[in-house]
Amino acid sequence: MLIVSAKLNPKRAALYMLLLGAALVALILVVGNAKRTKLPGRQDCRAANIQDCVAYLETLGWQVNPSPIETLEFTLPTPLNASYKEYNALQIEQGFDLTPYAGRQVRRYSFTVSNYPDYPQQVQADLYLCDETIIGGDILYYGVNGFVDTLIFP
Repeated sequence: MLIVSAKLNPKRAALYMLLLGAALVALILVVGNAKRTKLPGRQDCRAANIQDCVAYLETLGWQVNPSPIETLEFTLPTPLNASYKEYNALQIEQGFDLTPYAGRQVRRYSFTVSNYPDYPQQVQADLYLCDETIIGGDILYYGVNGFVDTLIFP
């Protein structure tokens, strides 16, 4: 059996503990920031007009035709029905939430996307606005094996 002993004064022990704690905090911050994905949804997402919508999509990395292919106005149901709850899960994943807007008038702008990886055609970006606040959105591929995805650029 091997026994090792060391003499450590209290000041030096406190210094080592302080340095170890600082290194641990730095490691947590670095790992936390490395895993963080920039989500499209924020409380301050505003769009007063179509140009603002296009500019917002461009900040997320999307290249879109500046003329919407469709504009639709509708009222979100109160409360959100099952299909809207399922769709809202996608919105929550990207930082939005439709729940506070249930019963309110909403406008959807749909734009043609030209830079979705491996899908050069049949992709559109949808943005949902209530008044001038962007409350949700998605990327829709309507070709064979279509899908709906978040606005997070792949």
